[in-house]
Amino acid sequence: MECTIQVKHEQYLNIDGAKVKIARVEKDWTITKLAEISGVTRKTIGEIEKGNKKRIRPSTIQQIAITLDKQVEYFCNRIEKKIEGEGFDEL
Repeated sequence: MECTIQVKHEQYLNIDGAKVKIARVEKDWTITKLAEISGVTRKTIGEIEKGNKKRIRPSTIQQIAITLDKQVEYFCNRIEKKIEGEGFDEL
């Protein structure tokens, strides 16, 4: 997966859900515990980890990252920025 931030209007991220699971397991936490501490629902975390959730708000992954003591970039394979009307630029 790639990490994409669409500039102008709507912003979303595509992240590597396996990295979320790895970071969670490193803390020996269940999805339920991560949900309780981060404020992100169990359903959302489960969908992210399974790779079923393709568009994730930056605020959601930021909450997960803060809770897991990681930078948001840790969960991204590549970071790209799309400027409306133009192609992608790799950052």
